[in-house]
Amino acid sequence: MKTHHILAATLLLTIVSSFQSQAQRDNRHMESGVTTLIHNDKANPDDVEKTMKANAPKAPNDNGLPRFAIVGKNNDFYLGIGGQFLGEGVFTWGDNMPSATLFTPSALTPAKPGNGGNTQFAWQTSSLYMNFVAMPGSDNQIGIFFKGTFMGDHDTFKLKHLYAKYRGLTIGHTTSLFTDGAAEPMTIDYEGPNGYPFLGLFTAYWEQNFTKHFSGAIGIDAPTASMTTDNTTEKINQRIPAIPLYLQYAWNDGAAHIRLSGLIRPLQYRNLAEGANKTEVGGGIQLSGMTNVVGNLSANFNAAYGRGIGTYLQDDNGLGMDAVATSEPGHMETVKTFGVTGGLCYRFSPKVSSNVTYSHLVNSLPDDAVVSDSQYRYGDYVAANVIYNINKFISAGIEYDYGHRKDFNGNGLHANRLQCQLAVTF
Repeated sequence: MKTHHILAATLLLTIVSSFQSQAQRDNRHMESGVTTLIHNDKANPDDVEKTMKANAPKAPNDNGLPRFAIVGKNNDFYLGIGGQFLGEGVFTWGDNMPSATLFTPSALTPAKPGNGGNTQFAWQTSSLYMNFVAMPGSDNQIGIFFKGTFMGDHDTFKLKHLYAKYRGLTIGHTTSLFTDGAAEPMTIDYEGPNGYPFLGLFTAYWEQNFTKHFSGAIGIDAPTASMTTDNTTEKINQRIPAIPLYLQYAWNDGAAHIRLSGLIRPLQYRNLAEGANKTEVGGGIQLSGMTNVVGNLSANFNAAYGRGIGTYLQDDNGLGMDAVATSEPGHMETVKTFGVTGGLCYRFSPKVSSNVTYSHLVNSLPDDAVVSDSQYRYGDYVAANVIYNINKFISAGIEYDYGHRKDFNGNGLHANRLQCQLAVTF
C-alpha cells in the first residue's frame, strides 16, 4: 500500500508540474545544435540539421537525427549514420500486461494469483538508422531514410522505416499519411496512446505546399485488413489500396499546426453462402494538431472517427475490428471506431521537460454482429513523464502509465506501470 501511495504522489507531482506554463516537446525530438559535421568546415551545421530533420520521421519518440554527419564536397550530399540505445527498467502491477516495451490496454489479460506485480528490463526499442540527402537545397533534392529496431521475433532486427523522398513524393515502408506524427504526444512507452492513429506499412504519397501556411497531401496505402469472420464468411487477399489525404494549416514557422485528414478504406471478404467476393467501403476523418498555449506550455490533440479503420488505431490493430460477421449468412459490416488523444508538455529548461497524455478508444459493433462477448469494446490510456537531457548524447526519463480495458460483456481489466529509461543517442 505504501508503494502505491508513493507512485500516486509521483504521478500527481508530474501532472502538477506539467500545468505550469513555448511550444516545445521532448528535448530529444526538438533539440538543435547537436549534429557535428565531419571534415567540412564550410557547410552550415544548422542547414544540415534542418534538412536531416525534414527527411526523418516526425513522431517524437522516433529519433532520426544523427549526432555526426558527413558532408560531401561542395555540399552535394549529407550522410548521417546513427543509433539510439534505449535501456528500460519496468515495474507493472495490476492485471497482466504481456509486453515490457508496449503498454497496450487491449492486450491486458487477468493476472494469475500471486502474479500481481512484475519487474522487467528491456532494450529492444533501441535502433540503428541512416539519414541521407543528395543535392540538398536544389529542385532535385533526394532523401533516403532507413531505420530498424530489435522488435522482431526473438529480439531480431526489424525494419521500421525505409523510404525515399523526391519533389514532394514519398514512397516506401513508413507510417501512413493518416498518421500525424508531429502531433503525437511524447511517451517513454514505445507504443504510445491507445486511441492514436499510427500504422506502419508500404505507402506512397505526394505532399505539396500551397502557400506559406497551407499544405496538403494524398496517397495510397498497401491493402491490409483485420476481420472477425464466422463459418459463412472468410477473409481474402486485399485488392484495393486505402487512400489517405489531408489539408493542413501551419504557423509559427511550422512549430504549430492544425490538420484535417481523411481515409477511404475498401475491405474485401468472401461470402461463402453465395460463393462470391464482396467489398465493404469504410472510411474515417481526423482532426489533429499542436500549438503553444502560453509561455513554455504546449498542447497537442487528436480525434479520429470512422468505419473500418480499426487497423489504423493502435489499440485495435490486429484485433479483427475492421469488419465483423453479422447474423445474416455470408454478410459482414464495418465497425465504428472513435479515438481521441490529448497531451500537454511543459519545458522547464533546455534540459528538462514534462509530458502528460490521456487517450480513449471505443468500438461500436453493428446491432447483429456475431462476435465473442470478450471482444474489446473500449479502453483508456494515461501517461505522465519527466525527461532530462544530461548532454547531447545522453538523456534519462521516468514515466507512469495506466491502462484500462472493457469487453462487450462488461468485464474490465486495468494495469499500472512505472518505467525508467536511459537513452544514448549517437
